[in-house]
Amino acid sequence: MSLTLSSRDLDLITTLTGRVRLLAVSQLKALWEVPECGQRSFGHRLNRLANAGLIELHIINAHVLNPTSPLFAWQPNGPEPDPIAIARKARRRWRFAATPTLVCTAGALAANLMGSTACGLPKLEHRDHDLLLAAAYLQLRLRRAAVAELWIGEHMLPKAGYRIKDPDAFLRDPSGKVLFVVESSGSYSPAQVESFHEHCVEHDLPYELW
Repeated sequence: MSLTLSSRDLDLITTLTGRVRLLAVSQLKALWEVPECGQRSFGHRLNRLANAGLIELHIINAHVLNPTSPLFAWQPNGPEPDPIAIARKARRRWRFAATPTLVCTAGALAANLMGSTACGLPKLEHRDHDLLLAAAYLQLRLRRAAVAELWIGEHMLPKAGYRIKDPDAFLRDPSGKVLFVVESSGSYSPAQVESFHEHCVEHDLPYELW
C-alpha cells in the first residue's frame, strides 16, 4: 500500500520510537487538538498507518492520568524532597479502576526504520507507567514545545550500568548537556523516591518526578 507520510505522521512515528513507547489515542487528540468534527478522518489516518505497519492500535485496560505538573522537581542545591509526602501523592492517583483504552505503539516497520527497540505493546506491568510518562511528555509539548524536541527516551540510550535505574527520559541540548531528566513514578514507595533522588544527586541531574 502506497502511503505518503505527512509531518503529523512523522511526528507520531518519531514520538513512539524515540520518546515514549505508548500513547493513548485520547492523548494524541489533545496533543494535536483534534476537533470532534475531525475525529473520523483522524481515526481513518491512524488505521492507514496501522495497515502500513508503522503503528499498532490496541485496546487495553489501563489508567490514563492527566497530571498538569510533576509531583516534585529538583535542581542541584535546591530543596530536598519529602519522600513520604511524594509517595502518598503518587499512590493516591491509582484509586480508580482501569478502563478499556485505545492506545497506539510503534509498529515493527517504524522501529526498524528509526533504529529503535520500541515496538508493540509494553509488558502488562509497564503500561500504566508508560502512559503516565506520555502524559508528562504531552504537558511539555503543550507548554514548552521547543524543549520537548530535546526529549530522548531511555530506550534510545545505553544503560547507565548494572542494576542502576536509568531515568525514563533525558532532555539534552544540541551540545549533549543534560538539561533535566524525567521519571514516571508510578506508585513509588518512599524508599524508591529517595533512591531516585540520590541517583540524580550523585550524577548532578536536575529532574522532574511525575
